[in-house]
Amino acid sequence: MLNRFNKKHLYLSFAISCVIFIFLNFILGPTSVFGLTEFIHNKTGYFFGVDTNTLDYFLLALIPIFGLFLNSKRKRNSLEEILKYNLIILLSCFITFIIGLLMLITKIGSLENPLIPEYLRVEPFKEYSLFIIALGIILPFLLLKKDIKET
Repeated sequence: MLNRFNKKHLYLSFAISCVIFIFLNFILGPTSVFGLTEFIHNKTGYFFGVDTNTLDYFLLALIPIFGLFLNSKRKRNSLEEILKYNLIILLSCFITFIIGLLMLITKIGSLENPLIPEYLRVEPFKEYSLFIIALGIILPFLLLKKDIKET
């Protein structure tokens, strides 16, 4: 299955994925999440109980490999095309995560229990953020047309 890829692009994608995972999980990981939640709480007035974990970071780190798979059956298999599809997947993840947070604010996170403060918005299920990120990765595969040309 991996034989159809350019070896240089494949190794580069794996190396970038490993570096991104190490950076997200061990360097940026838990410290930035708390700072980001405080920043969003100060700007919006809502506290989001959205948990980020290692699976989220792993899925985000695999974006270069998903971009390589998205570009695998195209006519042009250049590094610029792979980077373009990586950017499309990244933007799709970002947009679906924003839509997921908006859904959490308006529909899902509205709590009826008077003991829970109104400004607290929590995930409807444990892997909510992983589901939203995975949806953002799957959407470009469903929406972009593949140019398959057999010769």
